[in-house]
This record gives sequence, C-alpha cells and structure tokens, in this order.
Amino acid sequence: MALLLAGPLGCLGNLGNVDGTPSEDDPSDTPDDKPPIDEPPPQPHDIPKVSECEVEDLSTPGPRTVRRLTVDQFEATVRDLFRDPSVALPSIFNDPQVLGFTADANALVIRDLTAQQIMDWAEATADWAVTNKLDTLTSATCRTTDAACRGQFIRDFGRRAFREPLPEDRFLAYDGLFGAEGTFEDGAKVVVSAMLQSPYFLYRHEIGREAGGGIYELSPHEIASNLSYLLTGTMPDEALLQAADEAAAAGTTLSSELITQHALRILEDPSTRPLAEAEMMRFMRGWLQLNRLVTAVKDNTVFNLSDDLRKDMMSETQALIVDTAFNLNGTFANLLQADYTFINSSLATHYGLGGAGGTELTRVTLAPGQRDRGLLAHGSFLTGHGGAKLSSPTQRGKMVRTRLLCQPLEPPPPGVDPNIKPLETPATTRQMVEQHAGVEFCHACHVKTDPIGVGFEHYDTFGRWRNDENGIPVDVTGTIVEPPSGDDFNFSGVTELADYLAASDDVKACMVRYWSYYAFGDTWEQDGCTYEKVQQEASADEYRLKSVWLALTRTPHFTRRVQGP
Repeated sequence: MALLLAGPLGCLGNLGNVDGTPSEDDPSDTPDDKPPIDEPPPQPHDIPKVSECEVEDLSTPGPRTVRRLTVDQFEATVRDLFRDPSVALPSIFNDPQVLGFTADANALVIRDLTAQQIMDWAEATADWAVTNKLDTLTSATCRTTDAACRGQFIRDFGRRAFREPLPEDRFLAYDGLFGAEGTFEDGAKVVVSAMLQSPYFLYRHEIGREAGGGIYELSPHEIASNLSYLLTGTMPDEALLQAADEAAAAGTTLSSELITQHALRILEDPSTRPLAEAEMMRFMRGWLQLNRLVTAVKDNTVFNLSDDLRKDMMSETQALIVDTAFNLNGTFANLLQADYTFINSSLATHYGLGGAGGTELTRVTLAPGQRDRGLLAHGSFLTGHGGAKLSSPTQRGKMVRTRLLCQPLEPPPPGVDPNIKPLETPATTRQMVEQHAGVEFCHACHVKTDPIGVGFEHYDTFGRWRNDENGIPVDVTGTIVEPPSGDDFNFSGVTELADYLAASDDVKACMVRYWSYYAFGDTWEQDGCTYEKVQQEASADEYRLKSVWLALTRTPHFTRRVQGP
C-alpha cells in the first residue's frame, strides 16, 4: 500500500491528497513540466554571506517552504505520537551534515529506496500500535466500522500525526480506506500506516494562505508546529495544539503574546524543559562543532581516550550550558567566562583538578593556574579540535574565526600537505606550526587561524593542562588578526581571549546568524532583515541565551512568508 508521495524537500507539490492527487486548495503544486530533482543542490562550506536588508521596518520574511523532519525530529515525533519511548525507530533517513547541523532544508531528500523503507516500517508499526496500544491512539471507546466510530479514530489520530485537524477532502480519503476493511482493527491499521507514510507527517509545511501584497500568513497550526520543533525538537503538545485549534476556529492566528506565553511555558515547565535543554544542546553542539569530540581520531599510544571519558567531557559542557541558559538565565558571554565547571572523578583526574569524586558531575570552582575559565577550556572543545598526537592551533583558531566571528576562510589549495613535520631538535607544537606555516603561499591563510590557536597551547590535544612541552615552556601569546570590526587584538591565553570574545558584538551577531540558520533551515534574499530583528529583540535583554531563542519567534519570518523563486 504505497501511499507516500516521495520527493525532495522544498518541492511544494509533495503535499497532495492521501490518494496521490494534488490538493485543490494548495496553490503551490509543482508544474507538471518541472523536472524532478534527484540530487540536492551543492551545500555551503561556510555560512553564506548575509543578504542586505533593504527595508527600514525589518518586515521582510523569507520564502514558503516544506522541509522533512530531521532524524532527531522524526524519532522524537514518533515516540510522542505513540506515547511510547520503546516504539521501533528505523534507520531510514541519513541527514547530510551542513555547517555542523543536520537541519538544512535543501539537503533533506526522500528517494525511492527510502520511500520503500518507510512503507515497510509504517505497516509494521501500524500493526504493532493497533494490536498493542489501540486505546492510546484515539479517544473513541467504540470498535465498530460505522461512520461515526471510524470517523472519530481518523480525526483523533490524524490531528496528532499531522499536527493539525484533517481537512474534509483528506478525511474522506482516509475514511474510504478505513471503510473498505472488514474490522475496526484492520481499518485502523490501514489508516495509521497510510498516515505514517504521508508527507503531512514526514514534512513540516510552512506555506500559509495569501494575505495580499505577496505575503502569506502561516496558519495557527503551522506556527504551533514551528514553535514546538524550534524549542523541543518534536511535535506540539496538547496545550499548544489546543491553542492552535481555538485560533483556527476563531479565524485568527496565534498572536505574538500567545506564542511567547507558550514558549515560556515550554522552557519552564518540568515536563517540557528537558526537551528544550536537549534542543538547546543540539544547536550548541552544531554551532561550536562539539560533535567533533565523538569522531576525533586520537593516538592511543600517547593517551587512551576512552569513549566513557569522551562522554564525560560532553556531559561537562552540557551541564554548563544548561546551568547558564536555564538556571541562571545567562548569556553566551557567561559561558565563555564561567569560573566554575561540572566534573566527576574521571574528569578531575584527567584535568588534574580536585574537588570531585564518584561518577556524578559535581560543581567545582576553578582556581587560578589550574585551568582557564569558560567553555573554550573544556575537553569537549579542545579534544575535538586537536590532532591525533599534537594539539592543533590551526583547528582551534579556525573554529574561533569561522564559528564565533563568522569569517569564512578559503580552503587550502590542492596538493598541500597539512601534516606538521617534526623538527630536528626538541620543539613545541607552536614552533612546529610556525615553521610549517611560514612558507609564503601558506601564510595568507594561516595568519587568520594560527595566531589565535596558539593561545590554547596550555592544553594538549586531549585537553590536559601543561606548562611546558618537550621540556620547553609553552608560549600562549596570540593575536586575532583583522577581526570583523576593530584593530588586531593581542592576548595571552584562553581567559584573555574569552574575555575579548565575550564582549564582542561580532560574536553576538555570529551566534544569531547560526541560530537563525539552524532554526529556519535555510538562507534567503534579504535574510539580513530577520537577523537584524533577532538582534534588536535579543539586545533588549542583554543577549541572554533564552532571549535570543525567543527572539527568533518574534521575527516576521516565524509567522509570515513570501512566494519563493
């Protein structure tokens, strides 16, 4: 029963009726003469340049889009839809990583093989759910195939699966499927299977209805879905769905005040806050490239970096981010300058710190000379941005340049050997890197990264503090050459670097740039209007992390769209 309308994300023609015919009220169906897209467009290696904002009121939204759920969103939505964390989750999708994230709307594609896998999973899951969890799928207590009974099931499950009530034409299509079966259970299985394969389940549609002047107002349910996936990475809960139902019934939309009310509820309610914490961490891991910790290759003959220790490093960083964002309502500057951290006995031993025992993380204050303040001195960052044996000033400097200052760098020319060659006499990593990058055609690129990265040389490639290397004192003086705004900045060590970055408007703007891309999955013409609006809103509350997050919901793009190219 192949009812899935498969195709590349962003093709609005994917949103047809359950029987495969286009919806009559959808003005955006792809023309028949438009060739299918088998491959996603080339993906950027650097955050695209901001498009200029040409209007004074920052009111220009981006284009209408349809985007597939990411793997994380799909799995969370399935668990919440069936109210069961043990539901079988297939390895169907393979989300390409773009700019550190798996959220790029242009990179998420459903192909024919994927569609077959989805169909097989949907049929098996429908059989499991109806056999074992039928009472949780509907509020209906009847189990007959008459119109009223099957209709209640279709509307109940469809509303949650599609994150909006079923329009009449789609309801009738599902009702026809249900009614063709001999028993309630068989009809329910067919309907659940069909809905799990539907693009209305697998995709998030942000299309809206034309409101005049080329503007499309998103529906209350589209806004509710955007809000929920932005803050929790999963489908809207009942309270948010109910608010959207009421707005739709009244012929209105979700007001800015109501959006903020539900956003604050989600961030503060004990039942939803853990989901928000996890979603915040997903952004931070992508933006700061913390996921490199998992894949970084290390030489175990130098030090055996176990998987458990890597997990502890990531847990340390997550604990600081959650504490800063949620407990202290803090800023990214607070993350960079925190004079405390969360460690257990394994991390205490690794870092050479005291004050922690056992396997649970404990909050400890950092003493001067033990370790620099802030997130940039965490093992998660230092280890992920290091070589197999040696620290990597180039990698660490590149991260600061590209991810915190939003300054793209040209890739190295073909044929360049990136490996650092040992010197004939004992030397520090800094000395070896300076020799390696001293060649004329290397200098132009390395001058943007290495003078920053050498400021991290108190830490080896495993994030351990050192005062000397190969018997030579380490030199941690560094320079940010040609920052986006201002003169060159000279510093000594990570703490001074972190203080500079904490006060930098460039870092704040860069964070907004990446967070907007992660939230909306794309860039567009005049997207600078959206970034300016976010900065305007966030600056009113000192760029607290939650304020930046909430500012995304106050942009015109969050509730309105224009017709795309």
